[in-house]
Amino acid sequence: MLYEGYTTTLNVVFYNYIIKCFNFQAYASKIFARMIQIQLRFFQYILSVAIFVGILISSKPLITACFVGLILIWLTEMLVGQFDIKSEQYLIILTVLLISFSSIALQSIYPGINKVALLISSLLVAVVYFLYQQDTNIYKIGNVFMVLVITFLVNGFIISDNFQENVFYVSYLYLLLLFLKTLATYLNVQFSNFQFFFNFFVVSVVFIGVSSFYSFDTINVFLAGLTTALFTTLLTFLFVKIRFEHELTSQLASQIYIFDFLFAFITSLYFVDSLNVLNGLF
Repeated sequence: MLYEGYTTTLNVVFYNYIIKCFNFQAYASKIFARMIQIQLRFFQYILSVAIFVGILISSKPLITACFVGLILIWLTEMLVGQFDIKSEQYLIILTVLLISFSSIALQSIYPGINKVALLISSLLVAVVYFLYQQDTNIYKIGNVFMVLVITFLVNGFIISDNFQENVFYVSYLYLLLLFLKTLATYLNVQFSNFQFFFNFFVVSVVFIGVSSFYSFDTINVFLAGLTTALFTTLLTFLFVKIRFEHELTSQLASQIYIFDFLFAFITSLYFVDSLNVLNGLF
């Protein structure tokens, strides 16, 4: 009787919590991917709080480590949506993360290392590894290479001297955008027809507003702010579209939109070269 009561309780909890609460199909791989996704979300918020702590104690290494951690978590989340971590495909995720982390570690240890050669070497290692993977199609490999290149470039930007000189400035932007985007998501602005306008204008207003407290030229502030906002909006749309095509992600959580948006913002700072534009170096 105790055993039957125990199994019944487990079935009820599983059905009500996993199936109804998360509202997606009860395939084991999707459920497990969803659970990992939730755990990663906790780490993202913890690292975001740690950035705030780093500002309070004026610790650049702590803030830098948090930003690198956020980028690697985003990479993990993109991989979990494509590869079944309940099978041997979890080794693919670990290998790609190892390649990404090794590249950033080498750049930190050897600042003068040739980044182009390091990127090509990382991609070659990934190519050789995927040649021995029989259950991986070209579409997944292409997505892996895309996110691997993006995270390599963004992490390299985070540990660069230019970013380190403006690390507190970028941290202010990040935390303000995190707060406003979280508020907008829970107010359902994210899911309305105005989401793209909101993404553009919130980055523009925060970027220009925070920059106004610094001694930047007004024209440079507007040029960098509007361009960064445009790229952030486009990249956010791109990342969300890619997520909808992942076979293990049948429904996107609200928080995914938040951190895809924030990652798109950091990526835009690199591609637009916003920090140099602010200083008139373009």
